[in-house]
Amino acid sequence: MKLARSFFVVSIVCIVFCLGATSYGQTKEDPIAINFAYAPEKIRQGDVWKIYLSVTDSESKMHRVVSRVRQSGGDDAYSASTIYLKKGMEQQFAGYFALYTNFTFELDDLVLELSILDRAGNERKTLRFPLEFDRLAEPMKPLPPDMEKDLNRRIGTIVVEWSHGMS
Repeated sequence: MKLARSFFVVSIVCIVFCLGATSYGQTKEDPIAINFAYAPEKIRQGDVWKIYLSVTDSESKMHRVVSRVRQSGGDDAYSASTIYLKKGMEQQFAGYFALYTNFTFELDDLVLELSILDRAGNERKTLRFPLEFDRLAEPMKPLPPDMEKDLNRRIGTIVVEWSHGMS
């Protein structure tokens, strides 16, 4: 058991540092716990960008996820996209959000903001994921074997009106 726990800790540390995952600080009072968060920081334009998350809410108040895509360093954002969590996901969910990047024009670096909201629309937690388009981007590294089954479920698709520019 001790060996398995050590392997799990080493695996998570390797994922965070080897895959370039963004780390999120949390306090003990924070009811939202980010168990796992990863999105490749570089992809080829036209690829489907997958943002992997495993989140737990000790208060069982998660209701929807609102996303906004912004140009890196800019205040303007493309239209917001809302994904309602399925019944039973109020306390915990694991899987990925998909964002299609099949547009034909050039974009600079982007930042995706994912905000978890409760039924009343109160923001519970916001996560930010940078994205850079690179024709030479390497394929994504494999997910941790012990989490792969849970993380390979699509939670929803982020819809962005790329052709309408910033709103």
